[in-house]
Amino acid sequence: MASTLHHRRSANEKNIEELQDDTSRWEDLFQINTEEIRFLQKFLSSDIFEGNLPNLYEKLQDFFTEVEELKTEKMELHEQLRNHKNDLNGMMECEDISCETFYYTQHQNLTDKIERHLEKVQDLKMKIIRFSTPLLKKNNN
Repeated sequence: MASTLHHRRSANEKNIEELQDDTSRWEDLFQINTEEIRFLQKFLSSDIFEGNLPNLYEKLQDFFTEVEELKTEKMELHEQLRNHKNDLNGMMECEDISCETFYYTQHQNLTDKIERHLEKVQDLKMKIIRFSTPLLKKNNN
């Protein structure tokens, strides 16, 4: 992930505008994530693999199940993100440090969850690519 390649500031080192920028960036990443999941579902259910391979159907079904689980997780995280975006407006009303700390902690927790989710998607994509590439049907042209 790009955020792990450079020093990442913790949520409480950021101002509210930066927190809102994070949420907008996450929205964009979730849009991409939705398309990736949709593609993986179609890919895994396509007739593009060599036939007569032992346990092929079972392995593809396992991958498909993992994709479905990630889709469900993404939908739950997306709902948390929408709620968090609304909650950030409440941060502007904070009058003490404990109030701000609550929102910063909430933001950091969501950051961690989203990054773990995106890493899981990347890992699954690589597993699918490594498994499926040698099994794709050859073009007979």
